[in-house]
Amino acid sequence: MPSNSELAAIFNTIADILDIQGANVFRVRAYRNAARVVEQLSEPIGELVVRDPKALDRLPGIGKGLHEKIVEYCQRGTITEYEELKGSLPAGLLELLNIPSLGPKRVKLLYETLGITTVEALEAAALAGQLRGLPGMGEKSEAKILKSIREYRSLHTGRVQWAVAEAVLTPYLAHLRGVGGIRELEPAGSYRRGRETVGDLDVLATTRGSPADVIAAFTEYKEVKDVLAQGDTKASVVLQGGLQVDLRVVPPGSFGAALQYFTGSKEHNVALRSRAKEYGLKLSEYGVFREEKMVAGRTEEEVYAALELPWIPPELRENRGEIEAAAMRALPRLVERGDIQGDMHVHTTASDGALDIRGMVKVARARGYRYLAITDHSKAVAIAHGLDEQRLRAQIKEIRAIRRELIDFDLFAGIEVDVLRDGSLDLSDEVLGELDFVVASLHFSTELSEAEMTRRMIAAIEHPFVDCIAHPTGRLIGERLPYAVDMNAVIEAARAYHKALEINASPHRLDLNEQHADMARRAGVPVCINTDAHCELELDNIRFGLTVARRAWCTPDDVLNTWSAAKIREWRARRRR
Repeated sequence: MPSNSELAAIFNTIADILDIQGANVFRVRAYRNAARVVEQLSEPIGELVVRDPKALDRLPGIGKGLHEKIVEYCQRGTITEYEELKGSLPAGLLELLNIPSLGPKRVKLLYETLGITTVEALEAAALAGQLRGLPGMGEKSEAKILKSIREYRSLHTGRVQWAVAEAVLTPYLAHLRGVGGIRELEPAGSYRRGRETVGDLDVLATTRGSPADVIAAFTEYKEVKDVLAQGDTKASVVLQGGLQVDLRVVPPGSFGAALQYFTGSKEHNVALRSRAKEYGLKLSEYGVFREEKMVAGRTEEEVYAALELPWIPPELRENRGEIEAAAMRALPRLVERGDIQGDMHVHTTASDGALDIRGMVKVARARGYRYLAITDHSKAVAIAHGLDEQRLRAQIKEIRAIRRELIDFDLFAGIEVDVLRDGSLDLSDEVLGELDFVVASLHFSTELSEAEMTRRMIAAIEHPFVDCIAHPTGRLIGERLPYAVDMNAVIEAARAYHKALEINASPHRLDLNEQHADMARRAGVPVCINTDAHCELELDNIRFGLTVARRAWCTPDDVLNTWSAAKIREWRARRRR
């Protein structure tokens, strides 16, 4: 069965190989854009092609050539160009591109001069001092490469991004729901708790018919690579992408207890079992028992009620005080999708987005938003066609003209301004002062020491025209470690200067992470859940950022973009006064 994540990986690999071969930069970028678009589709690519092949042409950046390759993948399970390009390089060479300090040119140099094709060979050559004689490389380069190899290994833990797991699990569950007699079917584990990465997947089911039918459908799914175990009520498989999925078919009367148990976390369950013992009860995946009699188990609500607790949202089940808060009826009302009134960080065709201002307004309104901030890149990000003062002023004028046409919708003129090496901003105060919302971020010179990076970020926070710091640590999950920055100091500065910190909802970023978002919430610093969207589909990433906020115990009051547009404008005005 065609997989969005697998196709995205193929497109990214094609881009990597073309990059090594020195192909045209626009061709490389086209494949990377296609990978991003495909991976974030809400509908399985195979179903989309069958339902409406012309829909591919409406996806941003998908032209005729990419359209044909997507169709070929859906029909054959691979792409001819991909197979040919893969065969043109040694198998291990592509992995070297994952080392942060290496680019295509260096990978090619290492291969052609030293025959290096694996990370292990690269490490051995660096330890032996064999790299320092190569053009443009010395002892410092060797040390940097060794450091990057250590970082690479720390990033590649065998876990996948939550969004990748979702893309794999959604069609799998749809397949299982087609089995006659299925009553309930729910994912559990860290996936249900909304952790940012997932190691494997747990699924629970109840059925009116024979469990054997569900087990058979589970193991015969087209994406199954290996069947690890198969019994009367349990099965375990490994999918083509490497994810392990475990299925348990349980009696309807135990479904709630099993769902609670297998959702976890382990720490939450241990604390809950301890509470059950205090009440003279026994809690397990089969139910809540008083001696031999089951007193609860059909639903999770029943299970928690038997322990004199309200139902606890899965995102909070980490034994971080949620049981104590529940016992005191003090659980927060966590922020939800319906609370979000707008997105304060999106891009348009003025920089590197796929839609113009009116297009972004249209798709934001279609999602029920009441406002939107247009925040294209500033001039330092030349590769994204960032705006200088003259172009930004023209955009401000355009935004204000469009705003006058809108009814029941507010449009903020903004910018994603770059924080330079010394902490200054790459646009003048004069033009920044004309804007309605200023997001500041770091894209370059990220190798500075923790002290330097922290001073730089705090300088941006102190700037009177900055409202929010975007993706504050710069991490990319599984790809790039966070910047060296003291987040305690950053959060304290944001509190002192009444600034917001972003939870960037891109599934590749989720930055702030849940720990930093929790720290900000406790400090009284508003978080702003933004998508950093460059196309329509990326606006839907808001759900990933919401999960981070919920795991950080955030209520609607803690999230800036649950406020009305008028309240945001008043917050800015009050701060400036």
